[in-house]
Amino acid sequence: MINVKKTLKLVFLKIENNLTMKKLILLAVICLFSSALFAQLSSPVNFGLHAGLVSTKMDTKMPSVSEVKDKADNGMMLGAFLRINLNKWYLQPELNYVSRKSEVVVSGVSGDVKTKSMDIPMLLGYKLVKLPAFKLRAFAGPVASFNIDDSFSSALKQRFEDEDLKGAVWNAKVGAGVDVWKLTLDVDYEFGLSDVSSEFLKKNKMFNVTLGFKLF
Repeated sequence: MINVKKTLKLVFLKIENNLTMKKLILLAVICLFSSALFAQLSSPVNFGLHAGLVSTKMDTKMPSVSEVKDKADNGMMLGAFLRINLNKWYLQPELNYVSRKSEVVVSGVSGDVKTKSMDIPMLLGYKLVKLPAFKLRAFAGPVASFNIDDSFSSALKQRFEDEDLKGAVWNAKVGAGVDVWKLTLDVDYEFGLSDVSSEFLKKNKMFNVTLGFKLF
């Protein structure tokens, strides 16, 4: 005689075991995809491209002129960055093409000073908040800036005809940034450590906002 109670118990155990197995498989798949996603987002090295707005104010000193004013004006930058992640710390060398413009007013005459340079920042950063898809960062470091072109508007050419801009200057920057998935947004203040020229143009003061994308 068939034991109905025992048979039903075996059937329910089999169903329960199948459900448990399916749950384990589903959990394993979720863990696998999560691990792959976290590994991608927490890669020890990131490479990306960025672009942004550069607001520059050039400090001008002319002893022979009583009225000299400096005003900030906007330029742009394009570049690439390599981020070497060291847990919460990171190193970030960059290579940026920067076009700067600053307004100078001399004895009521206004004109622009334009420069183009290749900048190499070497930044040390710290992740204040470190999550798989979100990071809040602070950073600082030196910037080597190599002048590749410069010009003065016609209103200033006579005043600055003997002005010879240096081929390379040192700056420094300090700032903060956020990462959301592969997007990066940085805001920093950059200031000159050396004079732009040996005559009238002194140290730059810059405010930079950049938006980037991590290719990997």
